[in-house]
Amino acid sequence: MVEAISAVEWATYPYFPDKSLVFARIDAGIFNALAPFSPTLLILLFYTWPVAVIGSLNNRYSKRFRSYLSLLAKPILQARPQVLSNSQAGITLTKHPRLLLLLAIAAALLLGVVPYRPDLNPSMTPVGVDAHFYIDALNQMLQRSPGSAISYALGNAWASSRPLLLVPMYLMSLTGLASVNQTVEVLPAILGPLLTLSTFVLVRESSGSEPLAAIASMFSALSFNATVGMWAGFYANWLALSESFLFFATLLSFLRKNSRSSFVAMTLLSVGVLLTHPWTWLWVLTIGIIFTVALWRDAGKIIMARPLGLLLAINIVVDVARSLFFGGPVATQDASASLAQSGIYQTLNFWPNIVGGLFSAYDGLLGNAVFLALSLITMIFLRFTNRFERILTVWIVTGSLPLVFVSSLIQTRIVYDLPMPIMASAGLLLLVRPVRNNQVQSSLAVLLVLLLSANYALRAVTNLVSAPF
Repeated sequence: MVEAISAVEWATYPYFPDKSLVFARIDAGIFNALAPFSPTLLILLFYTWPVAVIGSLNNRYSKRFRSYLSLLAKPILQARPQVLSNSQAGITLTKHPRLLLLLAIAAALLLGVVPYRPDLNPSMTPVGVDAHFYIDALNQMLQRSPGSAISYALGNAWASSRPLLLVPMYLMSLTGLASVNQTVEVLPAILGPLLTLSTFVLVRESSGSEPLAAIASMFSALSFNATVGMWAGFYANWLALSESFLFFATLLSFLRKNSRSSFVAMTLLSVGVLLTHPWTWLWVLTIGIIFTVALWRDAGKIIMARPLGLLLAINIVVDVARSLFFGGPVATQDASASLAQSGIYQTLNFWPNIVGGLFSAYDGLLGNAVFLALSLITMIFLRFTNRFERILTVWIVTGSLPLVFVSSLIQTRIVYDLPMPIMASAGLLLLVRPVRNNQVQSSLAVLLVLLLSANYALRAVTNLVSAPF
């Protein structure tokens, strides 16, 4: 009841009859009470995999470790469920997954519009720390001829890392249908639903479960990908994450069908990520390569060697050609500039960096203990034998390796690029699994977590322009 009324208070702010927003304050208090657990949950999420590796070794120390671990984990392992299965389809709330997807898209659209409601933001000031960079770049492009503007988007040191986003924005401004500011302001209302839809496609393609995909899409709409994306103005990173989800969906489709259309779509999406956000592109390809090598090890033959080699070659040619003809750094140069402050000395500040990234950066929006706890539950139960669960595992492991050597800011970008909506949705369905035969209890449990997430997202986007308390 508290969470439902709180969500209504935020959705109707500042017109709710009770101007003190009692229930919204209670919800914010719950979030702040849980937030201190976030650093520990995040570290456990990233570093549960070494426990599994140690347990898999074949020596006397690992055997002794496994014996101790089996005693502690026996109650869990005996009933170990499958993370991505259709067994959760019986929950009443997910019986109409397409409808839930539409609600998720509507929620994402609503969140994107809230900071630009005339009653909350009468001056229509663009929100987002990086928003002014996009405005400045578009103004620069509009002062040039169309050919020169495209060259600027492909060759300028900042713009060349996101031309696939800037060029459509430039064309929209060029038509006169929207001003430069309006073109930037509409981005959250586009990127939020796009990430929601791409999340649904990836989970449905990988698990075959539309109910799980629908819950994941709802989490995507209410996740810190949206809240931090708006707060910081991470529009290119936000778009690249959507493209990455679609890339992995086509990768899994190609592995299953070995079709030319899947390979073409996979290649186009990888180039799209490259031209949208090189940092995310490097990470996505790294995950793809490690995943492919793991398949090779298990299958005893190189299943994806030629297709992956061709895909990499195409991406490298596009990146080098863009740099040679238009100037600007290649992707590796762009990423290395971001890692300039990384090193072993950052390891000494690992805990302060984690705490600072979760609570000081982005107004503390990454310190969402509910999302992190649900994702940790999923991480514990992931099976390496399932292809999609393997991708999720590799995704987390790949992020955990540099985490101890990078600055707090880079740590936050690694966290931002995690498939957290998917992990959290699977964790939630695992959590309600013991009561799934009770339709009322299971549906109420799922609804409660979704309302907690909705309050978090509505509070975050409202506070961008108007802080009631």
